[in-house]
Amino acid sequence: MASTSTVSITPFQEPSAGSVSDQYVDRMKAVQAFNARLVFMTFDESSYDEIVQGVRRVIGCDSCALFLYDKSHRTLVLKSAAGYEGLQAPLSIPVDSVESLHAQAFREEYLVHMNDLTTTRMLTLSSELGSNLVLPVISDKGPFGVLDVGSLTPSYFGDVEVGMCSMLVDQMAYSLENMRLVRELSDSRDAVIRGMALLSEIRDSHIGGHLNRICAMSEYLARRLHEIGGYPEVDRHFIQTLSRSAALHDVGKVGIPDSILQKPDKLTPAEYEIMKSHAMIGGNLLNGLIDEFGEFDMIAMGAEVAICHHEWWDGSGYPKGLKGREIPLSARILALCDVYDALASLRVYKEAWDHRRILETIRGLSGTQFDPDLVEIFLQNPPELERIRARYPG
Repeated sequence: MASTSTVSITPFQEPSAGSVSDQYVDRMKAVQAFNARLVFMTFDESSYDEIVQGVRRVIGCDSCALFLYDKSHRTLVLKSAAGYEGLQAPLSIPVDSVESLHAQAFREEYLVHMNDLTTTRMLTLSSELGSNLVLPVISDKGPFGVLDVGSLTPSYFGDVEVGMCSMLVDQMAYSLENMRLVRELSDSRDAVIRGMALLSEIRDSHIGGHLNRICAMSEYLARRLHEIGGYPEVDRHFIQTLSRSAALHDVGKVGIPDSILQKPDKLTPAEYEIMKSHAMIGGNLLNGLIDEFGEFDMIAMGAEVAICHHEWWDGSGYPKGLKGREIPLSARILALCDVYDALASLRVYKEAWDHRRILETIRGLSGTQFDPDLVEIFLQNPPELERIRARYPG
């Protein structure tokens, strides 16, 4: 961060009716269009980039950055920036800083207007700026962030620009607060679902780290499918949903007796039939949640993988004997990752296999147990699979 100039607060004054220019009308239309986009925006991490780019377009400024407040560390944390050379997350500003105009705008809850940055000791995000606006983003619970808008030109921000920025920030505050609430709800739901998935891992003490590895490998393979193309259903939402719902694949094992689940020897045919029932137990459990509380994408995909992750490509799997692309893609991905991790892991009934043996075995099952196209893509980068395993040991 570099040094800056005098703070002033310029009240917004709309142009009189006789002086309204076509340019002003066009810019107000752009503000309205941006506000409409904010209302209907899908909330995820990419939303911050879209907000920053949108503000920069509407205001016509050279740079823009969005910071949100981290209460636990009492810092303003950079979420997105555009036009600031080399500025990227992670970057944080203590809200107690006396030199930062971002901290000042946040603490004092007013717009800081740096009209000429040639004569100041305050800190800005770039030494190249000629003028700067920093606006607090405020909800009914108080400030929770700041928006930085910069120009290389001194005195760039007149009444119109200040007023437009203020209107944008007012709408942003509503949208960002909704984003925060949606994230809290999502995080709470994820925590509950993750807890359900962990029940089987806790009971089955030999699979430590398995859930984390399965989720990471499923995400890796789904991202590769997205990069390669040819799988129209695999978009960013599919990848994010699978990376969470993969943890639910064995949730039905909560219904399997310990005498079978933890048996160190080979299961009898009767015991194996009971073990196989975990697929439908898990699917029925998750579908029951949908029936009672409504459908969430992660629960719906969780039910898919729970029921179908033991189906085989040639139709000889269970519980339904699905074949080929009758098996949901989510379950075909999960099945491959699940077996890979099982072969690579120590079990009470087996040693961990070496990597070459695992690759040979999975290739040998291509076209019978596994989707051959997925096998080819999954095994293209063995070091990445080993990195995932190293990241989540156990």
